[in-house]
Amino acid sequence: MAEFSIFARVTNKIKNMMNPYLGPIRQKRLTNTDFSIISNNCWGGVCYEYFNLKKKSPTVGVYFFADDYIKFVFNLRYYLSKEIEIIDCNQSKYYDELKKRGENNIPIGRIDDIEVVFLHYKDPDVAKDKWERRRKNVNWNNIILKFSYMNGCTDEHVNQFEKIKNVKKFVLVPRKFPEYEDCYVASYSVHNEMITNDTFYFNKDIDIYKLINKKITSYDERDKVCVGEIRDE
Repeated sequence: MAEFSIFARVTNKIKNMMNPYLGPIRQKRLTNTDFSIISNNCWGGVCYEYFNLKKKSPTVGVYFFADDYIKFVFNLRYYLSKEIEIIDCNQSKYYDELKKRGENNIPIGRIDDIEVVFLHYKDPDVAKDKWERRRKNVNWNNIILKFSYMNGCTDEHVNQFEKIKNVKKFVLVPRKFPEYEDCYVASYSVHNEMITNDTFYFNKDIDIYKLINKKITSYDERDKVCVGEIRDE
């Protein structure tokens, strides 16, 4: 977790407390308010709260390690069609890393070969219930994919993420990737080439209104193109 001054933390908390009042005003700048943010961490939840919107995504209050997030978004329909299983942390393939982070007492979800870390949940039953309810509310016609260079991310993960077509997406990175137009360089909380926090000032490095209001590309049902499938140019 990145370190922020007490003043910054207090100011941020006050701003968050104002979301229920300012959210409806902010919504007026959006051309649509029915969207599903599939994020690698809590960023999506922070965004929904900023606009005071219903959270139409299961990836709220959780995070993925980079390998699993890429698998997840490349086969999103498949993974979200499956019921999540809650496992003990000592069964996780990331147990050593989770223990090092002091996160070995939080619920871990498993769907087939990927794992979901329920960072902001204590009760495994609540964690599972939230995931199951929200996965059924995903708006498949308005998906936003958000990725960050963290939790074991490498340049290859970014390259793979950029192969995903037919969806609104962006990735926060610690340095420039000039070949990709939807890579945004993080201006804070970068350590050892990794982003350590992208939720404190969640919209500092990207125009969130432009992203959400971006024209939606409908799925090409004829060619069966959907989130996660790679299509030759």
